[in-house]
Amino acid sequence: MIKSKYNWDVKLPEVEIAENIATDLKLTPIVKKVLESKGITDETDIRNLLEGVQITHDPWKMSDMDKAVERINVAIDQNQKILVYGDYDADGVTSTTILVSTLKELGAHVGWYIPNRFSEGYGPNELAFKNAYDEGISLIITVDNGIQGHDEIQMVQDLGVDVIVTDHHEIGKTMPNAYAIVHPMHPEFEYPFKYLCGAGVAYKLAQCLLDEPPVHFLGLVAIGTIADLVSLTDENRTLVQNGLAALNKYCPPSIKAILNQAGYNDEINEETVGFIIGPRLNAVGRLEDAALAAELLMTETEDEAMFLAEQVEFFNQERKDIVSQITEEALVMAEEQVQQGSKFLLLAQTDWHEGVLGIVASRIVETYSLPTLILNIDEAQNHAKGSARSIDQVSMFEILSDYSQLITKFGGHHMAAGVTMPIENIQPLQNSLNEWMAQLAETTSLEPRKKVDVTISEGDITIQNIKDIQRLRPFGTDFTSPCFELQDVLVQQVKGIGQEKKHLKLVIGESQLQAIFWQSGHLVKELGVQQPINVIGTLQINEWNGFQSPQFMIEDLASHNLQILDYRSKNKVNDLNADTENVAYLIHQRSEKLGENYHYYGDEIINKYEKYVFRDLPTSINDLKTTLKTVDISQIYLVLNHDRSIYFEGMPKMETFKQCFKALAAKKETNLANEGVQLSKFLNIQPHILKFILKVFLDLEFIQVENGIIKLNNVSTKRDIASSKYYQSRIDRIEVEKLLLYEDFNRLKQWIKDELVE
Repeated sequence: MIKSKYNWDVKLPEVEIAENIATDLKLTPIVKKVLESKGITDETDIRNLLEGVQITHDPWKMSDMDKAVERINVAIDQNQKILVYGDYDADGVTSTTILVSTLKELGAHVGWYIPNRFSEGYGPNELAFKNAYDEGISLIITVDNGIQGHDEIQMVQDLGVDVIVTDHHEIGKTMPNAYAIVHPMHPEFEYPFKYLCGAGVAYKLAQCLLDEPPVHFLGLVAIGTIADLVSLTDENRTLVQNGLAALNKYCPPSIKAILNQAGYNDEINEETVGFIIGPRLNAVGRLEDAALAAELLMTETEDEAMFLAEQVEFFNQERKDIVSQITEEALVMAEEQVQQGSKFLLLAQTDWHEGVLGIVASRIVETYSLPTLILNIDEAQNHAKGSARSIDQVSMFEILSDYSQLITKFGGHHMAAGVTMPIENIQPLQNSLNEWMAQLAETTSLEPRKKVDVTISEGDITIQNIKDIQRLRPFGTDFTSPCFELQDVLVQQVKGIGQEKKHLKLVIGESQLQAIFWQSGHLVKELGVQQPINVIGTLQINEWNGFQSPQFMIEDLASHNLQILDYRSKNKVNDLNADTENVAYLIHQRSEKLGENYHYYGDEIINKYEKYVFRDLPTSINDLKTTLKTVDISQIYLVLNHDRSIYFEGMPKMETFKQCFKALAAKKETNLANEGVQLSKFLNIQPHILKFILKVFLDLEFIQVENGIIKLNNVSTKRDIASSKYYQSRIDRIEVEKLLLYEDFNRLKQWIKDELVE
């Protein structure tokens, strides 16, 4: 048995897409199911999604936009010095690039500054603001930060420097006393979409300052939006769609150079940004001064772009090595805390590189599914700094806000935060956070969960279906790539791949489907060939030497003691015959010619088998229940052979029984061989239905048959048609077929499991 890491939330859609809508929009079955799972069932919403309908909101509706634009125009008109104060991550450097480029195009006297993560930390810095004042700066515009910089902003405003905050991070209980605050979540304004990233807010400001912002700005917005993991819905979806189109059509020298260094020359999509461009822009600020990344984005020449991109690539490789080392050390500490019952992991140590602690925190959360704060202890500065990552059930901003008295400085949102705090407060904070989590656990399940969009079969995994699913792109936060479940699929090949065999590669199912499970090479020892497993994950198209094939990217895997495999439409039962000692075959008719491992439904079976093949359809549900209650089953193969189905024929109506009896009564004798077809046509039923009715009459002694001649009996007592054993047998057969042949397979499996438990 392999226990799944997550609880899989496989839910049937609350609302289904109407068939006429699905037909009109040419939705394939798999796309229809994906949309239903995501709650997108309205025709207009589906059409907007498939056709890429633009959703844009008036930038002038954002908070203080009028004031901000007016103040910037005054600064430009009076040639005042403007400073764009950015941030050191991908969103921060793209925001900085957008606004600096905008102001330069307007002829502003503008400079830019990105604080050093290690010496200055996140957000407004008092010394940096004082230096700006000393240099004659009249206006500071923050991008992707500032909403938590109360003291620093008040200080520099008191010196006569106006500050315009443009930010998207969580707003605290109070806001800084800035000249203007441009923020999509400002409580006093009604901007229609709350979840822009920093680059998105900067772009909105650029829209109000310029008649028509340059197209390449959209590419920068897409990078900031995807890299910062904000909601990929509503306006963000439009910005990313347009931005990716811009990157592919008008790719600037900086992005070309980054991709060239990464050895990537394919189409730019959200995964390109998320796994190649974003991490490289982030790497610079994680290890050194993020100004290098901003300089790269602002360059307009290919030679300079290539030179700067080489340096960025160096930092990215170094970042990977550092992350690997710290993660290894942090996992040891995390395991100790988990064993002690901790529900919030606070890991702190000296000489951990502060710049990568967010990545390490994410790795710890992936492993233990617990909110995690990782800190570097700087004894010389007498403080600890680091990053936090959370789980869906816990708002990191909320939980840290509750203990802000123990923290010098922090900022962030639901899933992530940056923290600076005194060393002596580490243990008190850890105790407090665990108490907070203990209280939450009393009312909220902390079990890690993974939403599964659709349960599919191997036959659904085709190149065309995957291409149809990709019509829904881009995928991201709040509109994730569809997660599929594949049940009871047999492992054909298994091996570890990559450095130190850390990753798992499987070949599964009849179709020999390639499957990859990152960071799960350890499962090689637990998986055997022909072992049935359940997997969840996403679908991709793998290309090699011009050949395309489907690929399943596993996100979780499970193998349970009880496996129920659907062989009802497959002729694979012969594959089990070789192992007769470990296989029991359940049949509905006794036969002396069959071996001792063939058993009749309802018999008591000695628990000596590993596999149970339900070869035939049982005659009744009760017989099946008896079998399930007398055996200890680990694997069930549902073959369920039968001559023909009667479920859709159903039971003849009572009126048909009456008409048949009257027709027989109208004649003293009926020759079935000569008159049977004529009688069937008269009753408008098939001949085999007539035979069934006559069996019921014979059983109830309504008639007698001699040499094919039917005669009525004189019956003195009234007998109910339904009391016939043949009538009841047909009822049983219909019930059996309904459950075993036509019930949804997931429900059938659950029914079997429930019967085994009782």
